[in-house]
Amino acid sequence: MSSYISRLLKAQSASKRLISNLTQRDGKLSSLLRRLGLQRLGEAAAAPGQRPISTTQVQKSALIEDEQLVTGIQKREMLLAKQGCEDPWGFSKVIRRGSGRENDPTVVPSAFDARIVGCLCLDDRLPKWMWIEKDEGPKRCECGHFFVLKNVPPV
Repeated sequence: MSSYISRLLKAQSASKRLISNLTQRDGKLSSLLRRLGLQRLGEAAAAPGQRPISTTQVQKSALIEDEQLVTGIQKREMLLAKQGCEDPWGFSKVIRRGSGRENDPTVVPSAFDARIVGCLCLDDRLPKWMWIEKDEGPKRCECGHFFVLKNVPPV
């Protein structure tokens, strides 16, 4: 019996098997364990069908707001929507052709160096697509209308 106690005192932390062996015996040993403060550990390890479980307090998690999760362009879109701009990209409005002359071309806004434009020429059902470049002058469609690119700040 003294070998169990000496092993228990030498060990950094008592093993569950050793404690369960010690707590199964009654008498002087259980009183010694009580004095050493190991009785509660022994009872937890010796209880049949139960395992000691260690728990820590955890704060109840709350739902995270979308503004905290989003990044990049989506975050800028959300901030613009809060400020009242529901269509930051200008998709909902169609750019109407102006006079379309070379000295008064239809202005197409873009935050990039080029943009693809579709021109609905006269009685055609399908648009005629063309690229408009930043540094080139007004570009002429097949129907004779001119378009030019205007730089706008990005969203």
